[in-house]
Amino acid sequence: MRGYHETMIRKIVRWGLYPASWGVLIWGFYLILVLGAEPAGVWTMTTGILMPVYLLLEFTLPYEKRWAMTWASAWADFKFLLVNGSSIAAISAGLAYVTISTSGLHQGPASGWPVAAQVIAALLIFETINYAVHRAMHEMRGPLGRFLWHTHAAHHLPPRLYLVMHAVFHPINAFIIQVGAIVLPIWVMGYGPQAAAIFLMINGMHGLISHFNVDVRAGWLNYVFVGTELHRYHHSAVVADAGNFGATLSVFDQIFGTFVYHPGVPPLDLGVDPASGLPAYERFGAVMALPFRP
Repeated sequence: MRGYHETMIRKIVRWGLYPASWGVLIWGFYLILVLGAEPAGVWTMTTGILMPVYLLLEFTLPYEKRWAMTWASAWADFKFLLVNGSSIAAISAGLAYVTISTSGLHQGPASGWPVAAQVIAALLIFETINYAVHRAMHEMRGPLGRFLWHTHAAHHLPPRLYLVMHAVFHPINAFIIQVGAIVLPIWVMGYGPQAAAIFLMINGMHGLISHFNVDVRAGWLNYVFVGTELHRYHHSAVVADAGNFGATLSVFDQIFGTFVYHPGVPPLDLGVDPASGLPAYERFGAVMALPFRP
C-alpha cells in the first residue's frame, strides 16, 4: 500500500508540480498587477514559497539516487555555498532587488509599452544574450573562449544534479550573466518595476526547477520553456547530448539546432569528460583559480 501511495504521489508531482509552480507565479502577478502589491516583495515571497517545497520534494522523492547529494558532495557544496554560493546569491538577489526597485526611474524605448509587451521583450532579450554568451562559454575557441569556459566549467564539474547545485558557479560567471544579460538590458530598455519583477519571477523559477532531482515534466511546454527535462541534458557528460543552452526559453535552441529532448529518458552520465584536465569540483581552490590558469 505504501508503494502504491508513493507511486501516486510521484505521478502527481511529475505532471502537477510545473503547472503548480506557474500557479504560484500567476498568483504573484495578480498581487502585483491587480492588488498593487510592492513588486520586489512579491518576487521575494514567491521564491520563498517555491524553494522549500522543491527542497522537501527532492529529499523525499529523488528522481535518480545516483544524482542525489551525498555526505562527500555536501561538504564540497558547503564550500561553494559558504564562499561562493553566498556571494552569488547576494549578487543575484541584490541585483534583482535593485533592478526591480530602480526600474521605471530610467526612461528607455520600452517605457511606454504595456506590461505584457515589456515582459515578453525582457524574456526575448535576456535569452538572446544568455544563449549567445552561454554557447560561447562552451564552444568558442582561442584565449577568450578558454577564459569563458573556465569561468563556467565549475557548474559542470559535479557528476550529479540537484537543487543546491544551482549555486555551484564561479562568481565571474554569475557576474557576466547577471549584469550583461539581466541588469543592463532592463535599465537600457526602461522597463517598469512590475514588468521587471514578473520577468525575474519567471526566470528565477526556471533557474531553480531546471536543477531539480525530481521527475518533473512539462510536456509540450518544453518547446517554449527550459525546465527540468531539458536542462538535465545540458549537464550530460556526452558532449553530443549537451545542448539546451537556453535558460528560460527553448526557442533559440530550436532555431539553431541545439535543442535536445528525450521525454522520460535521463542522461546516461552527468559532468565532464575525465580526460578534460579539469580539477574535481571538490578541489574548491583549484576550481576558483581556473579562469586565471594559463
